[in-house]
Amino acid sequence: MLWLRAVDVRPSLASFSFDAARFDELRQRVSSGVLDPSANRLATAPTPLTKPPVDLRPGADEARTAQRRARLGAKGEAALRAGKVGILVLNGGMATRFGGGAKGVVPVVEDHPRASFLAVKLGQVRVAAERLGARIPVVLMHSFATQGASEAHLAEIDWSGVNPGDRDAFSQSIMPRVLPDGTPLPELSGASELPDADLYCAPGHGDTLGRLRGSGALGRLQARGVEHLLISNVDNLGASLDPVVLGAHLEAVEGGAGVSVEVVRREAGDAGGCVAQLEDGTGAIVEAFRLPEGVDLVDYPHFNTNTLWVTTEAADREVPLTWFAVRKRIEWPDASRVGADGKLEVVQFERLIGQITETVKSAYLEVDRTARFCPIKVREDLQKEADVLRTFAREAGVIS
Repeated sequence: MLWLRAVDVRPSLASFSFDAARFDELRQRVSSGVLDPSANRLATAPTPLTKPPVDLRPGADEARTAQRRARLGAKGEAALRAGKVGILVLNGGMATRFGGGAKGVVPVVEDHPRASFLAVKLGQVRVAAERLGARIPVVLMHSFATQGASEAHLAEIDWSGVNPGDRDAFSQSIMPRVLPDGTPLPELSGASELPDADLYCAPGHGDTLGRLRGSGALGRLQARGVEHLLISNVDNLGASLDPVVLGAHLEAVEGGAGVSVEVVRREAGDAGGCVAQLEDGTGAIVEAFRLPEGVDLVDYPHFNTNTLWVTTEAADREVPLTWFAVRKRIEWPDASRVGADGKLEVVQFERLIGQITETVKSAYLEVDRTARFCPIKVREDLQKEADVLRTFAREAGVIS
């Protein structure tokens, strides 16, 4: 089936980037059955990494001596003082897991409404900059679902005191959702009465790289001499600018890498990406939904934290990322279209930032899980990790 008329984007979303030609191609591939969730899976299971990650956990063996950590820390601090390092916080997505509100503005400490994820992430940068006498630029990536609430909150907290000249932001692009036959949801009867977030999506964190360039944010970073970016999720307050981890990334870059990926030892209940070796020998991040049916994640001992150190040179290129068809079930007012659960099955198009590791030489850094990996995915995690979150907020100067 061919569509001859481009999908009209709502006026409320007109300011967001939208690749109409790409969308038309993708929905036609869905309609023909070529782009189906079953096609997301690799044909054969990748091999677990044969070369172990660089182990940065404090403690046990000779490779992690105080002398080595001091050397890496000094290298990292020198790069920060020289203005060569920035941080990019992924504050996008669809704002669904926390009851429909932007996660970044949610308080992480009870009775401290201004102590949000964003406030702590930004406070960590301000504290590091003050300690080192450095200028550390911060870039926030929003989505159409998080931008409004986030911008209002950032104005309220004044970016946690980050130097105004070091603040930047851009937003993800948009993609309409479609039915499994490729029909765009905005074209359905009654769709005009529904909110943007029902009909459109932000196309995954793989959108980060293209929008970083397309928004001009990457060029602005490079113009001021930034050579390395720490990229992390807004809900992982452990992913701060640790000079030791940065120093290990810098050494990996000296060895030819363009990306360093922070990994931790897999624990029971971890759901998500692993680190594996592809058929050509490339070590890469592989999301769980891409693994063949029946593969046991226990066979892949290292868990991807979605915290990456990326050179601005590696980011300043067109990286071939796969478009995946992801099926969701959403609330829909037309009873004739929904299933037995009262929901409508839809397809949304997403890309994954971790696929950069398939084409850019990457290093893997095993970090201390308790210090650098504290993801908060649902509201219940706030209570479960209350003590840790309070410590992060205090160290960031957000609470006393």
